[in-house]
Amino acid sequence: MEERLLKFFIAVYEEKNLTRAANKCFVSQPNISNGIKLFESKMNCTLFKRHQRGVEPTNEAHYLYPIAKRILNELNDLPNIFTKSAFKNEVKIGIADSLPQEYKLQFIKKVNELNSNVFWTVNHCNENNEINLLVKEWKKEEDLFLPLWQEDYLLCIPNGHKLLAKNEIDLVADLKDENFIHCPPCEAHKQCISILNFANKTINTVGNCSTKTETLTLLMAGLGLTFLPEYFIDGWYGFETRPYKGPRYYREVGLAYSRHSLQNPAIAKTINYFSKNKLKANKFNNFGYYFKP
Repeated sequence: MEERLLKFFIAVYEEKNLTRAANKCFVSQPNISNGIKLFESKMNCTLFKRHQRGVEPTNEAHYLYPIAKRILNELNDLPNIFTKSAFKNEVKIGIADSLPQEYKLQFIKKVNELNSNVFWTVNHCNENNEINLLVKEWKKEEDLFLPLWQEDYLLCIPNGHKLLAKNEIDLVADLKDENFIHCPPCEAHKQCISILNFANKTINTVGNCSTKTETLTLLMAGLGLTFLPEYFIDGWYGFETRPYKGPRYYREVGLAYSRHSLQNPAIAKTINYFSKNKLKANKFNNFGYYFKP
């Protein structure tokens, strides 16, 4: 579709007169009349009804007008698409499931502060992303890793459970015959199983979940005990945590990226900043409000 035909159509539609439209487009009246006939031929419809005082747009013209205006505006904007004011820093990032929302929020806000005009492409973690926010164990072997935060796994006990009467849980003495919820894909699952098997061989498995979110749901429903990351459970209800006697296990979350990704200025700035500064996030207290740790 020729740009001049769009201009002719818009001018005639707005002026409702061929002569005035021709003056607006700086062409002769026969020129614009022939242009409209050609445009109607290309569109396979009649766009204007001619009469002595000018022209009257048809229903087809009314429908086409806003589309033609948008197309013409986009064509006019093309020369400016790569100017500094229009260019955006693109960040193509993968974000792993089951990461605490508050940490993700603060990370995105900080990257936006470091870079102007950021355009985000957010996916699941995979090799097609320039950078991935994930648990250290999930990164590719050849990728670099910059830790952002570390969080302990806490023993979570549903409301009303008898173990909540204790200030500290003995994994050997207290967990005998208790129901337990597992998350086999979890990065700490093997550690958890090792701890529980060492501590007590009579624990009952009541659920295997594919994600930590599903594990949290079963916990909140009161089905059994589980271990979940400290910041992941912030703000949720239906359970409490208790310290326990036994090995500590935790997860480390950060940015996995290749050296090639540093060619993106936005990513280079991000890596440089978090190499020197910690990621700060708020936490929920027991009343559902934020406080700074």
